[in-house]
Order: sequence, then structure tokens, then C-alpha cells
Amino acid sequence: MVTGSHGVRMQDDFTGDTAGSPGAVSPESPRWLRLTRSGDTLTGYESGDGTHWTTVGTVRLKGLPSTVRAGLFVASPDSMEVTDHIGGASATGGPTRATGVFDRVGLQGSWPRGTWTGTGVGDRGPATSSFDGFEETGGSFTVSGSGDIAPAVGGMAFGSGQNIERSLIGTFAGLIALIVVATLFVTAEYRRGLIRTTLTATPRRGRVLAAKAVVVGTAGFAAGMVGAVVAIAVVRVSGVRIHPVSTPTELRVVVGTAGLLAVTAVLALGAGAVLRRSAGAVTAVVVAIVLPYILATASVLPAGPADWLLRITPAAGFAIQQSLPQYPQVDNLYTPANGYFPLAPWVGFGVLCAYAALVLGLAAYLLRRRDV
Repeated sequence: MVTGSHGVRMQDDFTGDTAGSPGAVSPESPRWLRLTRSGDTLTGYESGDGTHWTTVGTVRLKGLPSTVRAGLFVASPDSMEVTDHIGGASATGGPTRATGVFDRVGLQGSWPRGTWTGTGVGDRGPATSSFDGFEETGGSFTVSGSGDIAPAVGGMAFGSGQNIERSLIGTFAGLIALIVVATLFVTAEYRRGLIRTTLTATPRRGRVLAAKAVVVGTAGFAAGMVGAVVAIAVVRVSGVRIHPVSTPTELRVVVGTAGLLAVTAVLALGAGAVLRRSAGAVTAVVVAIVLPYILATASVLPAGPADWLLRITPAAGFAIQQSLPQYPQVDNLYTPANGYFPLAPWVGFGVLCAYAALVLGLAAYLLRRRDV
């Protein structure tokens, strides 16, 4: 294809994108395009004069039938202007229309005889169908169109499906419950004075804290794993379509959710050991993890501050649940409100782990230094 701002591109299966020569296209600087097929392999070429050709890319489409539909197309994505403000963002825009003129159209090989026809392709809707146009005059084709050709981004509506991480929305309830339990795992002993008995039986205080961390972390991981598997299975059995993801991505989301709960439990345990008060420790952990996530994803804050919240707070760990990929060839609002995190999944999870290690280390230091 030839684009208005990105030169020649060759795309396949909506997700593949190979760049050709850059630069604007005009009557004074036209482009010739050629597409050839050999079995299930297609090769795209471009030329600036119709004589000297350069290969843009080659793709193999497995299972491509012997007869396929081919032709000329014009598309123009919707325009959108987004304004960030406190409390979220607002957007205005609508369909746009583009017109392309094609001449010197040639066919080689065993093309069937017939006339060219103009056809709207895809789920365009009534707002854009009137933007379509096709006219053939003396071997020259004028084609108008609206809409876009690109992979779906930003999630799927409930009516047609949902992202796999939306099946795990119950993580919040489990996370808060686990924070309370993990905090009480140490603060209850301080409140009842049993910490003296524990430390008398095991004088090595660092070992006591490490043992507690292993217990709450293991329990959190097990609970998270079971909960994630059951939640996804229930959603699938209920008939709701889950947006398809690869097996490694689904495994990462499930195991990552279990890891998210496990590391949060360790963080809560450390906070309880530092503050020695259940209410204060629970509040501190919830404010550090849950509150930033809600502020960032519920469109309460503009996209910029929301991104930073999910970079520098323990809430970055929720990135481990992201299943939606970002496509470099697709302009989109890749914001937390649309299901995208500013950090890669394992990087965000690493931020949470760093906070947990820091708090647990501080707890171990204070446990050795302070009286019980």
C-alpha cells in the first residue's frame, strides 16, 4: 500500500508490517506497486518509474486457497482529537474519506476474465458505507473509501468478547483479602504479645521473618493460581468469548496473577512488621498498590500522570496481566484506561518485587534493632 505519511508499506494478516520507501506520494512523485503470488507465497514490489522494481517484502500465508479475491483499495481511519483533563479524557471526531486514483493497472498469469466491481469490505457500519465510491474510466480507476485495516486494539466490548485479564477482575477482592491476612500474620502476634514467645523459641529474628514470608508467599501463589484458572474457566463455560491470545501469553497471565498475589502478600507482611499495627499496614499497602491502579485505569487522571503512577508505584505489578499487544504500525491510545501499561509485563512485575524486597529488608532490619 501507499500511505499519506508513512510511504510504502506491506502488511499481512493485519499484524505484519514491513516498511518500503518513505516519502509523500503525489502526481509529480507517484508510486507503482506490484503484487505477485507463487503458491502460498506473496511478494510485494515498489517502483518510482514503473520500470525499476524494488522488493518490499515476502510473506507466506499458509493454507491460502487456490482462488482468492484481489483488487485495489482505499481506506481512511477515523479522525480523533483527545483532550486530557482531571477526571479523564474527552474525544471528538468521526469518519473520514480518502480517494485514490489508479492507472496503468495490469494483470498477468491466469486471471479470470471479467469486469471490475466496487465492493465495501469489512464491518464498516452505516456511518461509513456512504463514503465508498468506485469509478472506472478508460482504464483509470478512482476509488474512495473510509475505515481502517488494522488489528483490533484497546480491548473488546462485552457483547463480542473480552480480554483475558477482564476475567480476572476478582484479583482485586482477593488481593485486599490477602493483604489483610498477610498483615495479621505478624501484627496479631504483636497485639497479643505472642511475638515474645516466638522470638524466644527462635532467637534468629531474620529467620522468623523469612519463614513467615515463605508461608504467606506460597499461600498467596497457590490461591492466586487456583483462582485464576477457575475464573477463566467459568467465563469460558458461561459463553463469553475471550479475545484469543497465544498459549505462552495465557500462561504468563495466569502464573503472573499468582505471582502478583504472592509478592503482594510478602509486601504486606513486611509492612506489618515495620508498622506493627494492622490498620496502618493494610491501609499503607492498599494505598500503594490498589489506589494507583484505580486512579490510572478508571480515567480519573490524564494519560501522562496515569502512566507515571504505573511506572513508579507497586501498582506497576499489574502489568503482568496485560494480554493486549501494542502494534507499532497502529496509532492508538495505548493508555492504562484502554488496558495498556507503560512497562512491559515482567518489568512491571519486577518493580513490585523490588518494593517487596525493600520493605521486607527494612522489616528485617527493624526487627533486629527494636524491642518487642
